[in-house]
Amino acid sequence: MGAYGSTFSAVKFGDSMDKGLTLRMNQCPVERRSPRLSEHIRNGYLNPKEVVTQRIPREHIAEAYHIMPAELDDCIRNRLCS
Repeated sequence: MGAYGSTFSAVKFGDSMDKGLTLRMNQCPVERRSPRLSEHIRNGYLNPKEVVTQRIPREHIAEAYHIMPAELDDCIRNRLCS
């Protein structure tokens, strides 16, 4: 689970409006959902090991961005290890 934001966007919203595209987006309400998610994990309703398939140290973070979209090594979701 992660929360992040950016001041730069690779999406050119003006171009997409000119093309008549509809963009639907939202951010995950992490602060609202995190306590319930943690409770479900503690109570055994959810098992993070079923979706976290890779553990990647910080020094290899660039590699993680390549592995996940390409689904290399059967990667579903990776976890950044501190």
